Amino acid sequence: MLSVRVSLEPMPEHATLIAIMIVDRPTCLPCIATKADMGLPHVRAYLERISKSVMVHQAAREPCRVCGAVGPVVSIGRD
Repeated sequence: MLSVRVSLEPMPEHATLIAIMIVDRPTCLPCIATKADMGLPHVRAYLERISKSVMVHQAAREPCRVCGAVGPVVSIGRD
């Protein structure tokens, strides 16, 4: 079951883009940064913002579904 957190603040466009990229797709932060065209600090800040609305899953050692590198990844599940 997906854990939902209630937030009445609108989500910025970049946060929405990142959320869409990681639904059911564990992705490393460098790939998110490249695809969203922003630096890692901004990606981390937007992930923090996203986590106020939905549960962001973090895994320490899984393959990234974009580049295939094994390491830390984040995702949002639909379960």
